[in-house]
Amino acid sequence: MDAAPPPSLPGARDAWTPHATATAAVAFPPPLRFLIPALLLVLGLVSALLDYELDLANDMARNFSDVTSQAEAAGARLTPVAQQHLQQGEIKALSESLSDWKHDPWLRVAAVVDESGKILASSTAQWEGVSAEETPAASAWKRAREKAGKTLESATLDGGDFIVLAAFPIELATRGKHWLLLVYDRADAVAHAHEDARTRMAWSASVIALMCLCLWATLHFGVARRLERLARSVREFGEGRSISIEPVHGGDEVHELSQAFIKMTQRLADRERERVELERAVIDSAENERRRIGHELHDGIGQQLTAVMMAMNGLHEELQAKSPALAEHAQHASQSLRETLAEVRGLSHGLAPVPLWEQGLEHALQALADVTTRSSGVRCVFECPEPVAEISEAVACNLYRIAQEAVNNALKHADSAEIRIGLERREGCLVLEIDDDGCGLPEAPSEGGGIGFRIMQHRTEMMGGKMEHGTPPAGGTRIAVHIPHTP
Repeated sequence: MDAAPPPSLPGARDAWTPHATATAAVAFPPPLRFLIPALLLVLGLVSALLDYELDLANDMARNFSDVTSQAEAAGARLTPVAQQHLQQGEIKALSESLSDWKHDPWLRVAAVVDESGKILASSTAQWEGVSAEETPAASAWKRAREKAGKTLESATLDGGDFIVLAAFPIELATRGKHWLLLVYDRADAVAHAHEDARTRMAWSASVIALMCLCLWATLHFGVARRLERLARSVREFGEGRSISIEPVHGGDEVHELSQAFIKMTQRLADRERERVELERAVIDSAENERRRIGHELHDGIGQQLTAVMMAMNGLHEELQAKSPALAEHAQHASQSLRETLAEVRGLSHGLAPVPLWEQGLEHALQALADVTTRSSGVRCVFECPEPVAEISEAVACNLYRIAQEAVNNALKHADSAEIRIGLERREGCLVLEIDDDGCGLPEAPSEGGGIGFRIMQHRTEMMGGKMEHGTPPAGGTRIAVHIPHTP
């Protein structure tokens, strides 16, 4: 988690505003874990519905075939019986013969009608003497009148009952044309067919839904959730919020992928550790070399130049009495030696600041501020609310070099009129801040930015700290370095 912007030190102009912005985390909901089961469920339900319709159509066709076969058999047997009874005028005997068939499966009405449609005999006594149009055989009578021969058709009766209509002509020489009408009600069979088809469809749909649920659970919990956890761990590692990748257990490819990422992060960590150690060694070596050169300039060349300058001063005093013209040349040479000695001392103090090694970081930063004010004409102040003790030599050296680099950058690029160096302990950290009131940073320095900025970052990382840069509301630039510090 990113640290909150530190409050400004006493005397700071405005609260610090970080330049970088946090990157929003992208959720990871793979749509395939929902899409694939949903598509399979839809296809399965459509298949179950088509299977239901096909089974129902087959059951209806089979039932109709069974009933029509039964109707043809009944008609073939009752037609000669009815013809014989009608020729002999035995209507009552005909009714009894038809009544014997009322227990035939699915038979609803069996009746004999004359040419006018009047029922002469019926399997049910209540319909005798009634017009066929007023009975359940009305549709059969209608079909019989429309066609001259035998009729076998399916139809509906009373708006919902499925029936089979059969009409068989009875030819009589003396009594005219009569008809044997049969009405078979197969509503129960059709209802059973519907129920069976619906039951099969319900079972098929349930099995398909259960399989899709199992598939979703496998994709969601067995693959997607584990991939999501791995992706979140890799993302946190890539953003620097984690130092390792959480392993994903299992015996499949997801586990192998997590192990590959873990090995990769270990190699990256090893290389990063080697890089940091190498950078630390390079910076330490450079610092030691700077200190050595500074000491040699101060103790070697500086002392020699001092001796030469003293000799030139003595020569100048002797020449004043003997040769004033040569004394003037000696005075010019002595002045040049004095300026050269000042430059050498300045270089030696910059390479190996005496206050840092002899008096500590606070005095060295104060000396840096004083030298900057004298040499550049830009007002530079140092603020430290309370003494900061117990700082190692390496930390003090790195903090001084960071402040030195930041001040030089402000002098070269910021066009500022005032520079502030602040040092204090804050919330378990040692905080170094360098502010200027110049033109500020146009944008955050890129990874390929100035070498000085990158060196400041490396020095901060070597101390286990964090360097931030930003622009206060009043303008300018602020470099803030936070180093863990426990007094």
